[in-house]
Amino acid sequence: MITIERHKTAIQRRRISKPVQLLLEDKLLTEETTFFDYGCGKGEDLYFLSKMKLNATGFDRYFYPQNPKTSSDIVNLGFVINVIEDPLERVSVLNDAYILAKDLLVVSVMIRDTVVQAGETEFGDGIKTSWNTFQRYYTQREFRKYLEMNLNTDVTVAGLGVFYIFKNPELHRKYINSRVKVSPTTILSELKLQEHNRILGEWLNSYHELGRLPGKSEFKDYKYIQKFYGSIEKAEESIRAELGEETFRENTRKRKERVIIEICKTITKNNGLPKKKDLSLSTQSDIQMLFSSFTDAINTSMSELKSLSDLSIVSKYINQSSVGKILPDDIYIHIDSLEYAPEMLQILTELAKIILPADIDYNIIKIARNSWHVTFLYYPTFMEVAHPSLYHSMKVLLHKNQLGYREYKNSENPPILHRKETFLHSYHPRYEEFSALTSAEEEAGLLSRRDIGLKKKWEDLLLMEGYEIVGHTLNKI
Repeated sequence: MITIERHKTAIQRRRISKPVQLLLEDKLLTEETTFFDYGCGKGEDLYFLSKMKLNATGFDRYFYPQNPKTSSDIVNLGFVINVIEDPLERVSVLNDAYILAKDLLVVSVMIRDTVVQAGETEFGDGIKTSWNTFQRYYTQREFRKYLEMNLNTDVTVAGLGVFYIFKNPELHRKYINSRVKVSPTTILSELKLQEHNRILGEWLNSYHELGRLPGKSEFKDYKYIQKFYGSIEKAEESIRAELGEETFRENTRKRKERVIIEICKTITKNNGLPKKKDLSLSTQSDIQMLFSSFTDAINTSMSELKSLSDLSIVSKYINQSSVGKILPDDIYIHIDSLEYAPEMLQILTELAKIILPADIDYNIIKIARNSWHVTFLYYPTFMEVAHPSLYHSMKVLLHKNQLGYREYKNSENPPILHRKETFLHSYHPRYEEFSALTSAEEEAGLLSRRDIGLKKKWEDLLLMEGYEIVGHTLNKI
């Protein structure tokens, strides 16, 4: 019988979690508010909130089982649902938290597609990781529907993977009105206030789900929004005012990037320009909203593909990447975090995968600056071992359409990794844990040498300096 070790997903954070940060930014969590963290893990959010003199308590089945479950104004169920392998227990915990919430329940989950990646195996309706934990990944829209179905109430999208379920109608109204700037002259008298707020809330939800304003065919109350604001252009101005111009532009830019990536993928797979029917309906809608025409979207995507022939462009995107271990000649990115890399690096990876054998395992992608090389590396124990060994690598030489394979699985002294958090995006659930180990190793002076990239040299250094590593903790012997 397989035992899932849920507590391993509780990471050591050095800052407030994303859902709690949103509560503070949205002015829902204040000095007058009681807050209960259902599944608080190691209690970092409670620590930070106590420092801010806020009334916060919490419970965790593994770390704080003795704490009572307390009814509070706001209850936070942060990244709990997705680590429960039993679907019935998920619903039970969700309803338990909902009952405890007086005014607002906040639920957050990891958002990702459900494709099984290296180091993962299918388990129930989700994935069992290599470090024996469970993850049930959801898309944004899928989890919103899950909440609505199981709680039988409206759900507000607060951000990527973060959802508000309001039980206090007045608090919900204030939240909506604070986010959507309205003119004093409105048509509120023609509709019930509750219905008005529902439509505005759905309009915001659609924006968050799509990454852009919804089109006429994507939002059933489109005409109401048009009439309420006077025009869709004015509705867009309201969204811009609420989010801030910079945030709005960034969201639009990211959505355009995703469209360009899909078009480039289709071009490379089809070995030719795609037709509209070759693209998903969602992408077709994106093109209509974000580009001047279908031809404009294709030409933009083709320009991006052609620019990859200029290695200085590749190097520029490597320098701009917010994720990955950046070195003088290369960038290394874990596949869990590739989606956060610049779109050109994602496209370059897709091009390389065209000639990559389908049966090759990999979890780290290395992109070169000064040559048309993309290397796929496999560290099978990346998540569970502090300094995992390289099993094999497959280099794709794009300019020659050739492959180069090297194997290390039987080597007594294989290459190993350090600073694992640098390969991941800072939102990854184990980023803080890996980062804490790196900090400890730096403080001990273990990472200053240049010859620690091989297993034996690293083990000799630990022994000489009197250290051992247990899990992801550095201990003095």
